[in-house]
Order: sequence, then C-alpha cells, then structure tokens
Amino acid sequence: MFLLVSFVLGLMVDLFSDSGGVHAAAAVSLAYVRPILLKNSFGMQYEHQSIKIRNTDIGSLITYISFGVIIHHLVLFSLEIFNVSKILLVLKKTLFSSIFTIILSVLIIILFSRNKK
Repeated sequence: MFLLVSFVLGLMVDLFSDSGGVHAAAAVSLAYVRPILLKNSFGMQYEHQSIKIRNTDIGSLITYISFGVIIHHLVLFSLEIFNVSKILLVLKKTLFSSIFTIILSVLIIILFSRNKK
C-alpha cells in the first residue's frame, strides 16, 4: 500500500512538472528501501514497532533523513540525466541538493517539534 501511495504522489509531481516519471520512480525507490533505512537508523525501536518521531533522538532522525534524501536524489538525478558519461554531474547535483534538503528538513523538525524540555 505504501508503494502505491508513493507512486501516486510521485506521479502527481510528475504531472504538474512535466518530468516524465522520474519523481514517481524516485518516490517508489525510497518507499521500497524505507524498511531497511528504518531498521538501520532506529535499530531495536523498529524491531519492536515502537518508533515515535517525537521520542527519538536527533542523531537517529538525522541519519534516517540523510540516507532517505540521498537515495531519493540519486535516483531522481540519475534518471533525469540518464547518461553514464555525466556521472560527475549526477553526483554533484545529488550532493548539493541533498545537503540543502537535509539542512532544511532538520531546521523544520527543530523549529516545529513540540518537545519543550
């Protein structure tokens, strides 16, 4: 079900941006590796199905976000450019877009978290 929802979400972005399916492919790829990312980032909390974003430590959350963003952007830019001779361009676009997205995501999480200690 999660794969279908991610496909529809990516397809909606593709329809409005006329990008030919690259967002749908990147979203489905991220949804496919999501259980692996959750297990590697949160460990035993994922095993016991007790992950609550509010109660997790910031290190695990940043790890989860970082790997997810990098995988999504790598698939997105690889399919967008789709040329092996331009692999450095793909890696450069992935690196800089991922850094910006991760920083923005972490700032949003910090600003809007309700954990007031």
